[in-house]
Amino acid sequence: MKTVLEELETYNNNVRLSKKTLSNYNYLLKKFISYLSDEMNTKAKDIYLDKVILLKDSSGQPLKYIPINSLIIDNYFLFLKDKSYYVLKDNYKALMSFFRFLENNYFFENPMIHIKFQLKDYLPEKKFAKVLTRGNILKLLNSIVTHSNDLMTDILLFTLLISTGCRISEILNLKCEDIDFENDTFLLIKTKTKHQRMIFLRTGMGHEIQKYALKSNRKASDYLFIKDSKKKYTRNDVDILLKKYLQLANLPSINIHGLRHTFATLMADQGSPIDIIRQLLGHESLITTKEYIHPHYVRNKNFHIPNNELIFDYLKKKL
Repeated sequence: MKTVLEELETYNNNVRLSKKTLSNYNYLLKKFISYLSDEMNTKAKDIYLDKVILLKDSSGQPLKYIPINSLIIDNYFLFLKDKSYYVLKDNYKALMSFFRFLENNYFFENPMIHIKFQLKDYLPEKKFAKVLTRGNILKLLNSIVTHSNDLMTDILLFTLLISTGCRISEILNLKCEDIDFENDTFLLIKTKTKHQRMIFLRTGMGHEIQKYALKSNRKASDYLFIKDSKKKYTRNDVDILLKKYLQLANLPSINIHGLRHTFATLMADQGSPIDIIRQLLGHESLITTKEYIHPHYVRNKNFHIPNNELIFDYLKKKL
């Protein structure tokens, strides 16, 4: 075999990876080679992966050479153990990619196959996304009504997110021609799972969206939500709006994806079967859907606010 640096150059020139991924892997592999250099007290240019020093005598002279093995890789991950899960994950993927390349080209035994290091042992504790209670949803809507500079757009945007459970990208990619105003449905063409999905709206909401589209002079081929500059709304635009209205309503911070969790949790509260919720969210796995439902979250199933009907009546007139 060539030296490890020469092997790395061959790897860089032949492996099929995106430019960004290859650059990241190359950086991490050089870090690994630097570690080997320090451990072996040998210059990186003199290291051969099929001849790694295992034993030295009292004077520091090598007694035995062996090919790099799983023990050396495990020691490297032990060296990295205080790094974050994502750093460990990137290092694991970089090393696996490199040694698979060597294995395929030289029949070199892949030391990654036998390592004791388990990436799953370093998984960070999953943090539950916050969800809004029914009362908080009303407070959010009231905040939009009170402070919005574009009430029709903002109230429709957040109502769709909360009442459909759609991903923000799905709503922002929605075009007027995708909406069946009469039957209160719309078809999602571009989805994360690459599968089209039919979304069912609240009764009468199709007509409200149609009124909005007409007032906003939207053509059939236009995105439903576009700015004055005629550009499509971005996730960052919506993020800024949500943060603004939550702060003005003195509500706890929640990200856009939390609205999707809110939809799933409220659907479960109403007794909807989890498989129905899965289909509405566009998930392929029930396990994923279960993670979106927050049974531990304090909610108010029969929560009523006297202003409730006043708010909705006001919104109907505005829309």
